[in-house]
Amino acid sequence: MKTKHLVYVKPILKERWHNLHLQGRSKFADTYDTFQPVYSSKLGHLATGLDDDAERRLGKVLGANLAPSTNNEYWTHFKVKMHDKTMVFDLNNALDEVRISILRASKYVANSQKELDEGEWPEAKYFIFDEQQEIESQAKKVEIKARAVIEFNKLSPGKRLDILKIFGKIGNNNTADFTYTKLYDILEDDPKEFLKVSTMKKAEIATRSLIFDLERTGIFRRRQAAYLYNDSQIGFDYEDTVQNLLNPKNQELLIKLKTDLESRTYDGARDAL
Repeated sequence: MKTKHLVYVKPILKERWHNLHLQGRSKFADTYDTFQPVYSSKLGHLATGLDDDAERRLGKVLGANLAPSTNNEYWTHFKVKMHDKTMVFDLNNALDEVRISILRASKYVANSQKELDEGEWPEAKYFIFDEQQEIESQAKKVEIKARAVIEFNKLSPGKRLDILKIFGKIGNNNTADFTYTKLYDILEDDPKEFLKVSTMKKAEIATRSLIFDLERTGIFRRRQAAYLYNDSQIGFDYEDTVQNLLNPKNQELLIKLKTDLESRTYDGARDAL
């Protein structure tokens, strides 16, 4: 027997003139909202939420043509009625899967509680809660966090400092304890971004760290998004500058920049005496 994959669509209670929200309701008794696929100028066809594979797969099960054409009579008569209560759909049921796809494609249905809370669906009247999807999402987050911690523990003090520079988080006294604590805070706040940066190739981490130092010491300056060195543009933005400095053809320039940085750093240290 096939396991059910239940998805819940819940009405959003909002404070309105009729005060129905005080009774735990979003609309008057015996009323409902009707959802149908609507034409999307961005897509150039009906927004059904189904990709080509889903159209073929579900169309075969239902014995219907699910092409998102405005001339497709199937969609003319297809309606999803949403009542003022939590409604349950089973994604292992082909018709329910189509219904949920139609709801997901509507601007009036937030695709998750998280997206609703983050303000991504300002016109939403309902939100979808997919327990299995939530569990999978949480498991993915835990996996990413675990991988990030493993990478963190591999880092030398020098590499921790380089990565902190990439995040622009270094202080005036960058002791080993400071870099350890500060970088772990970054890991906690955004494990995915930390993992992305910490697993970059050694040369890329070094180059990004170098750009931070070059800008901080005034060797690099910016003109809007562009990075300049002695009035010559090194890159039209940050990422372009990184890639240009990583280009083997520009190694002579890279050596010159490192020499200038060493000189500027030495002069600064001497002036501080």
